[in-house]
Amino acid sequence: MAERLVSETPVEFFREQLLKAMQHQHVATSALTEYYLVNLLSSGVRGAALQPSEPGFDEAPLALLYARAVAASRHDRPRLLRTVGDVALFVSGFFADSLTARSGDPGYYRSLGGFAYAYLAREPQPVGGLPDVFSELARRFMEFADVLSEVSETSRLTSSLSLLRLYERWVHTGSARAAALLAERGIAPLRGGGESLN
Repeated sequence: MAERLVSETPVEFFREQLLKAMQHQHVATSALTEYYLVNLLSSGVRGAALQPSEPGFDEAPLALLYARAVAASRHDRPRLLRTVGDVALFVSGFFADSLTARSGDPGYYRSLGGFAYAYLAREPQPVGGLPDVFSELARRFMEFADVLSEVSETSRLTSSLSLLRLYERWVHTGSARAAALLAERGIAPLRGGGESLN
């Protein structure tokens, strides 16, 4: 009898990882938002289209994509805004340790993703009919990016963070999770004016 190498689907795997990360970081959310995040993770890692198949969409800077989404027709706007928010959340969370000044400041992704989700939540009929989910994603963008970052690290699908990158992430975003990880390593970063985190 042949043994199965993988006993769970990507959705099951990421749901388990997401719940562990949320519990570890004391983050609670609705079942719909949890479901949305699990699907974002499994779609993004499978390489499923996070971005619409429009000419040049994947080559344009995120700010330009956001501007294009806002200026789009009522029919296309929700789909494009959702894509901008999803790409920003996935990249700033799952690939947080890969972001550099050259490839994009995490704060840049956080701002644009939050703006896209907030705009989408105000649309008369947001894509998928999830205005509460998009509103929550907008308000708690960094919190959810931190959760996705932990999922990335614990699933070992990206490289581990160096202390310097972790510190840079804290400096650029003020991430509570980055500060806690630095503290676990015996580093107490200072806020402007010499004020310690503790």
